[in-house]
Amino acid sequence: MRQVIGLTAALMLLAGCGGMNRAVTTVPNTFDDLGAKSATLRGEPAPPAAAPAR
Repeated sequence: MRQVIGLTAALMLLAGCGGMNRAVTTVPNTFDDLGAKSATLRGEPAPPAAAPAR
């Protein structure tokens, strides 16, 4: 029961200070291109390099 109360208090603190908002928006952006970045580790051929922006 103490763990539940502690976890709830920590989540309330994060939600109150804006930390949860940053976490919710940052984590999905991190995983957007994870498949392309880790393709060589899984044994798949590397994706072609993108043309540089001009």
